[in-house]
Parts: sequence; structure tokens; C-alpha cells
Amino acid sequence: MTESIRHSTPVPKERPSRRVVLSRAATLTLAAAGGAATVAWDTETIVSTHHTVRIANLVAPCKVVQVSDLHRSWCVSNSFIERCIVAANRHQPDAVLLTGDFITARTSYMPSCARAIARLRAPLGCYAVLGNHDYASDEWQGAPVITGALQQVGVQVLVNTSVSLKNGLRLVGVDDYSTGEPDTGKAFSQVSARDAVLCMTHNPLEFDILRGYDVVTIAGHTHGGQIDLPIITDLVLDKRSKYLRGWFHSDHWPGRMYVSRGLGVLGIPVRINALPEIAVFHLVPA
Repeated sequence: MTESIRHSTPVPKERPSRRVVLSRAATLTLAAAGGAATVAWDTETIVSTHHTVRIANLVAPCKVVQVSDLHRSWCVSNSFIERCIVAANRHQPDAVLLTGDFITARTSYMPSCARAIARLRAPLGCYAVLGNHDYASDEWQGAPVITGALQQVGVQVLVNTSVSLKNGLRLVGVDDYSTGEPDTGKAFSQVSARDAVLCMTHNPLEFDILRGYDVVTIAGHTHGGQIDLPIITDLVLDKRSKYLRGWFHSDHWPGRMYVSRGLGVLGIPVRINALPEIAVFHLVPA
């Protein structure tokens, strides 16, 4: 399928706890249980979505798979992470992009997560950005541990920098919006007008800046709401739900963004109307 378009408008930064958000959502869900009998409660079914994306200056088609928000924790098992990796490999990607939140709170879960990630197979490599839970883990001491674990299994972590893949695609990684130090100027400093470019970041709110760049950005973070119910999700997430899932584009800016629903869960082992997702991008020359 080709990318769908939604309109977006900027809002100021806001950083309320997602743990609080999900707790409120769970409470509201239980209160509305009588009317929610037909929604899908499912954290195990992994859905693959396919997107054909035209990239300027791309020499030849290639396939990129996005793996986001694994959230290895007490409620996201190692066996589930392994299933996610198998699902990603099944698409035979040229490159794999991991868009953050590898664990939820403790880096003690990272070794098993990294062992599973080590099984990814992509001839052009695997690349990652960190998410807010990676930075906040172990009382804000976890990012170096997670970065080191990823590097040890061959994943290149991009923090406000870019790398040119063997096929000529330049991949840009922008640091996390809320807990990192995002610097789009630095991240794009080596990008030229002749480059074929794809950008990755964790939090889609960074698109308020990235939309000014004529590139496609992929992000995660939102879990597609994780608990996605009509009216309730918008009320609980407030303005953050503007980039909840799917494709986004503004008529006034050149950039486009795709937000994955991710794979793991946060806070409670429940997903409602937000199935775990592997996003497959079929990149073709524009």
C-alpha cells in the first residue's frame, strides 16, 4: 500500500508520565467494560503492515523493516521478543531500523533482549535510536548499558548523526524528543541535496521540527495508544494523540512521517485495538 496522509498541527512540548496515562486508560476501560465487549484485547498477535515509499535520489529499490518499542520487562517475555525478531526476519529486509524503548525500566532485561536482536538478518545492517525508557532506566543511568549491548550484537546506534548505507541510502537518527538531546541540525549536517534520505527517531513529537525537512521519518513511542478506545484515548492522551499511529503530513511542510504501533506493552499487559506491529517499507526511487 502507499502511504496515507493525515494533517497535523504543532503543539508545545509536554511530558506527563505515560505510566500515569495508561493507568488512567485502564481505569476508564474498566468503567466502560459494558460497552467495550467487542474490542480486541491482544498483545500477542504480531501484524505486518506494508508501505511503498518513494525516495528521491534512491538508486534502486530496497526493503526496510521497523522494529519499535520492544519493552522487555516483567510483562513482555523473552519468547515474545524472539517471535518479533522471527517476524522481522521473515520479510528478508535489506536493513532493520529499531526505534527505541528496548526495555521499560531495568537494564537487567537488556541482555536477553540483545541476544534476540542479535538474530536479526539484514545485509545493509541494523540501526537504532534510543527511546525515553532507555534513557530513564536504572534511575537515568541505563542509556550507556543499552547502547553497549546493542553495539555488541552489531547494531549501530545513531544519536544526532547519519550513516550512508552501501546502497547509497543515508540514514539519519535524531535523539529522543523528551529525554535525549535532539539536534536536527547536527543530525542532518552531513546530508547533501544528492542524498537519498530516511530519518528515524523515537518520539513522533519531534516531527514538529522534522516536518521541515523533505524526508520520510519513522517513529514509534505511542504504541498506537496501546489502549485505543473511541473518545477515551483522545481524552487521556490529550494533544499527544495527534501523532498516534500511521502516516502524517502537513500541507504547509514537505516532510512525511510514519508512526508504528510498536510491539511491547507498558505498565499493564493489555493492548486494545492496537495490535503489535512490524512495519515494512518498500523504498523505491522517486
